[in-house]
Amino acid sequence: MAQDQNLTLSPERQALRARAQVRLIRPEEEGFGIRRVPEGVYGYSSAASSDEIPLFAKPIYGAFEVHKLAGGEVAWIGYVTEADYRRFEEGGEPFTMELYPEPWGEATKLVSVPASRVDRRKPQARENGMPMRVEVAPRIEKMDLALQA
Repeated sequence: MAQDQNLTLSPERQALRARAQVRLIRPEEEGFGIRRVPEGVYGYSSAASSDEIPLFAKPIYGAFEVHKLAGGEVAWIGYVTEADYRRFEEGGEPFTMELYPEPWGEATKLVSVPASRVDRRKPQARENGMPMRVEVAPRIEKMDLALQA
């Protein structure tokens, strides 16, 4: 658990939270599904692929950090490979990637995956870094350009 807490306090994660303008979920908000918590919060969930996504303040092994952004959009925070990170950032075409709750193997690039880019997410694996398979949609502006072509 100490390793999980150190990871969650990393400058990279703190900067990501600052950009997203989210605060840690409060004790009285814990355990509720993502739809019932206020906007502008983050927490940890070991049920990140479910529709409810209950949030808690303390990370446990294999739990994803999840943000509920201003406006209500949900974003999953995790680690991907350099190749998947480039494809995600480019946003030109749909693809499937493995999103890990913590760095695992070559998956060392921290990324925030907003729900608007998620076509589907599969239940989290319980081995080999505990990834969640995410089917990623192209960026909206890239889809608009493809329709115009």
